[in-house]
Amino acid sequence: MGSAAAWGWRALAVIAAVIILLALSLAIAAPRTAAPSGLTAPGGQPEPTVATESIPAPVIEADEAEPVFIPLEQRPVARFLGDSITRGMTEPSSGVVGEHSWFYGLIDDTEGVVRYGGSVAENGMSTAWMAGQVWTALYPTPDILIVHGGTNDVSGEITPPVVVDNLERIRVAAVSAGVPLAVCTVPPRADPAADARALAVNDAIRAWASANDVIVLDTAAPLRDPVLGGWLPGYTTDGLHPTPEAAALMSEAAAKALRAIPLGV
Repeated sequence: MGSAAAWGWRALAVIAAVIILLALSLAIAAPRTAAPSGLTAPGGQPEPTVATESIPAPVIEADEAEPVFIPLEQRPVARFLGDSITRGMTEPSSGVVGEHSWFYGLIDDTEGVVRYGGSVAENGMSTAWMAGQVWTALYPTPDILIVHGGTNDVSGEITPPVVVDNLERIRVAAVSAGVPLAVCTVPPRADPAADARALAVNDAIRAWASANDVIVLDTAAPLRDPVLGGWLPGYTTDGLHPTPEAAALMSEAAAKALRAIPLGV
């Protein structure tokens, strides 16, 4: 009995040893887990943490492209129809545009976007006169016809519907000739009553142009005082005509609009 008991205890000891060895083997083979954030792993070194999801990089929007130089021969040919603001100090037949013409910068050699194809413009003329001269302005056929009128209509208290009717006659002729039409907004006026009429004409022009696929060049916007109305200080000397500085702003506004359409830059 004593011998048999001894052998039984020895067998139990061997089994226990085997179980302990198996437990140690499993513990060694098991993957280690990272220490919780903010804790220190054995050895005094912080455990590395693994990100569970990536953070998208911020999206950086590109700035608007700067106007690029367009060689003169690649620009669309523009004919201009208007009154004294278009004529400026220029004799239309001479081919030389004076700095008081609102489109002086629009045909500039370096920053311009159109090529000068001539103008039909006279001092003191209304949009009715321009409608009567449209076929002269459309010959020879340009790539675009640009009209700046309405100042004298406002002076004569001609109503917005009459101005729009005159512009519609111009549009019909341009469509017949296959020429895109661009119409400028009317500049501010020093007299509050006249300025109110100018604003009404501009509203009518925008509505008509939107309904008839006509390009609007908002050349009046940079000249207008947004708080007091009328001209911004220093942009006119007589309440009617822009100074050369104001004319440059009108050209910039027109160039920006023309660059935004396929016909432009």
